[in-house]
Amino acid sequence: MTRGDILRYSIAFALRRASKIVRGLRQGLREDERYAVADHVVAQLKERGDPWGLDDEAKPARGPTT
Repeated sequence: MTRGDILRYSIAFALRRASKIVRGLRQGLREDERYAVADHVVAQLKERGDPWGLDDEAKPARGPTT
């Protein structure tokens, strides 16, 4: 899983509460719409030279310690 993949998932998750207005009705974004937005954001960031290393493999996150 790359850093870009993690960013894509995080954006799509954050958009769960976003809404759109269609003919005056407020509706939530469907899952495919959320991922389309997230894909577009990641693609735009990669076009800007990718200083974030979005194609790099992500380092495994450490779980909580006790």
